[in-house]
Formats: sequence, structure tokens, C-alpha cells
Amino acid sequence: MKIFIFEHTSVVTLSAVASNGNRALSSSAFRGDIMLRSLLADISSIEALDVLTLQHPVPQTPQLSNRRILPSLSPEAFLDAIDDCIEQADAVWPLAPESNGLLEAISRKTIQRNKILLGSTGDAVRMAASKYHNSLALQASGIPVVPTYRTQACLPPDPHGWVVKPDDGAGCSDTHIFLHAKAAIDWIAAHQEGDYVLQPYVTGRPCNLSLLCRNGEVLLMACNDQRVVVSDNQFHYMGSIVNSFDDANGEFKSLALRVLAAIPGLWGYVGIDFIVTENGPVVLEVNPRMTVSHVGLHASLGVNPIQIILDTINGDKHKVPVTSRNRKISVDIGARQSSGHVVE
Repeated sequence: MKIFIFEHTSVVTLSAVASNGNRALSSSAFRGDIMLRSLLADISSIEALDVLTLQHPVPQTPQLSNRRILPSLSPEAFLDAIDDCIEQADAVWPLAPESNGLLEAISRKTIQRNKILLGSTGDAVRMAASKYHNSLALQASGIPVVPTYRTQACLPPDPHGWVVKPDDGAGCSDTHIFLHAKAAIDWIAAHQEGDYVLQPYVTGRPCNLSLLCRNGEVLLMACNDQRVVVSDNQFHYMGSIVNSFDDANGEFKSLALRVLAAIPGLWGYVGIDFIVTENGPVVLEVNPRMTVSHVGLHASLGVNPIQIILDTINGDKHKVPVTSRNRKISVDIGARQSSGHVVE
């Protein structure tokens, strides 16, 4: 099988095309380079796979893939190159943020070409990409979720402050916190080039689920703590502790199944960010693609997560090792963003 892995980070020109020049891509916190290195390392141990990418050479990456080096191409040439890679491949794995419709566009194009999409459908990506619409969909399904407001909405009083973020942002990119609603609205007014939303700040433990989804079924691979800090009123994602806690009573798998039912079309790698509050988990957002926590999954589970997802194409079902045997793996991208340092 030949897999085309589309990793967006160095394809700056394509990002500009996807955004139609409206604003910069809200994806500075999306560490596709780290995920690409980890993905290729896992794929390197699987026979009968051929990998095609458009990326420049990535340091510390197994040299198993066919690389097309595209240093100075026009936007049209980039799009043609992507079309050509999709046409050559049997399957397409998009490593791209939801921002500006980039992930949705690649996903739809893959299905239109009758190729295997190793990811969620375009409709699912569109729903999950919008913080506002995602919040409405989860609320309609009775799922506890952080409420999300447009700037023109009548905001309820909240003693903990307000968080401002791009409606389709990835991770902590361009995410700010303010003590009062007026300060948040004034900041948005001064940045009219962005489509921002507001969320009340929810106190609690920031966590994430690493899921493998297929046709409404879910394999919970890891329950992770997320390390997030605030500097100059802006949030920064510093990494995760993979499998730092377990799902002893099935609460988190139940939450994942409810989210899958609310957003049809989620497939393959899916991440759910949530806050553990005094009243239970409250969903913050749904990531319809691989997340940085993948970097520590192989070491934590003791099995190759890529093999599991490839087996799902044939309908094979797998179980992850007993949770008590899973190791806690710290993935640190804060102090060592260039290398994606992993500490066991």
C-alpha cells in the first residue's frame, strides 16, 4: 500500500491559498512536524508500506519515504503536486490543522478521488473545526461542553474570566484569557481580521483522550494530562503525559461514544480535549485528526498504534494492553519544540 502523508507545516503557500488571503493560518500550535516524525518512525517497522510526502527532508526521520522536494513553487503548482500525490497513492493521511478549511479540503479531495482516507470525513471535520458549531452540536446531544459565544451574543456573568480563541483555531494558537468580558470584546474589536469566539474560563484539570474510531465504534488508546501554561494572558501548550490516568469505570469511553454519535463521520485518530471539573468532564473541543499525544503512544502501549489503525481498514479489531501495564510517557514540546523531546 502506498500512503500519501500530507503534512502542512512547510507548505506555507498552500496555506495561504486555503485561507484565500483573509488572515494568517491559526495553527502555530499545531506541531505537524513532530507528528510526522513519530508517524514515519512507526511506519518504518511495518512491511509492505510505501510512503509519499511533499515535505522537505525532516531531521531525525527514517528515510523510508519517497520525498518530493518542492522549494519554490507557485500556489497552482503546489495544488497540482498534491493532486498528483493523491492520484499516485492508495490512501491519504492528512496531518493538517482544521484552520481555514485545509484539513476539510484534503479530506474531501481524497474521497472524491476514491482513495482510502485515513481520517475523518469532510463533514465531520467541518463540524469539529468550528468551536461554535461544535459546542452547539454537543449541547444538543446533552454532552457537557464549554459554552461558546459569538462576540455579538449577550454574555452571561462569569467570575472566572473569558477565553478568546479563533473559531477554527488549532490547539492553544492565538488563545487569550481576560478577567472581564469587556476586555475580551475590546481585544476582539482590535483584531477584526480574525473570526474569534468567547468561552467562559472553566477551572479544572485539562485532559485529552487519544481515540481510534471506526463506524461509530471507539478504541480508547490513552487518557492524557495536558500541560498548559499562561504567559502574557496567552495560553501555551507545553506537552502531554500520555496514559497518566485510566478509565476504570468506563466514564471516558462513554463520553467518547456520545461525541462520536453527535459528530458522524469521525474516523481514525480523534482527540477529545476536556476539563475534569468537580461535576465531571466537560468537553472543550474535538480534534478530528492525530494529536501530539501520538508521539508517546507506542512507548506507552507497547504496541504500534499505526498497525492498529491500518488493520481497521480490513475490519480487524484490536485491544490495547491492559491499562495497568500502560506506561506514563511525558511528551515535552515546550522547552524543546525543535525536537519533540520524549521523556519516559
